Amino acid sequence: MPRLPCALALLLSFCCWLYAAGELSNRPAPEFRLQDAKGRPVSLADYKGKVILIEFMSTTCPHCQKFASALEAVHAKFKGRVGVLGIATHPDNASTAAEFAQTYKVTYPILLDLTHSTAMSYLKPPPPNYSFSIPHLFVVDQSGYIRDDFTQNSANSEFFTPEGLSRLVGAYLGRR
Repeated sequence: MPRLPCALALLLSFCCWLYAAGELSNRPAPEFRLQDAKGRPVSLADYKGKVILIEFMSTTCPHCQKFASALEAVHAKFKGRVGVLGIATHPDNASTAAEFAQTYKVTYPILLDLTHSTAMSYLKPPPPNYSFSIPHLFVVDQSGYIRDDFTQNSANSEFFTPEGLSRLVGAYLGRR
């Protein structure tokens, strides 16, 4: 009999996790067209119909550097079904993004948001200083809606691991 309450508690926590949404979620994902480190244009529309993970990052951020391996693992595991994009803001540039990709063996695109316009449309930082925390992860569903967002902290650190991120993506793929 003690197993039943444990199972119910586990099921309830999973459902809360699955349907929890960050404060920047449940809205259409803002469209963007940015260049990658090689100067190639990439837009959100290129990933239409896929689950998309968008990470706002900095190449010098230790948490972003560590998170790159989790994103790369998910990118490889769900290749063709999930888009993974890193978006680096100023002061990063094509050189620092290319070096980051090489150092951390990143094969997903790292895009450059040098004017912060894409970051502003996703992260909606408050005035007067317009700052935001990184890494910040957005989950965009197959219909183009932001369904979840996370800034790395102790409450959601599992989503910044290969296993936790894979479970999250698998849940979104299973909703179809």
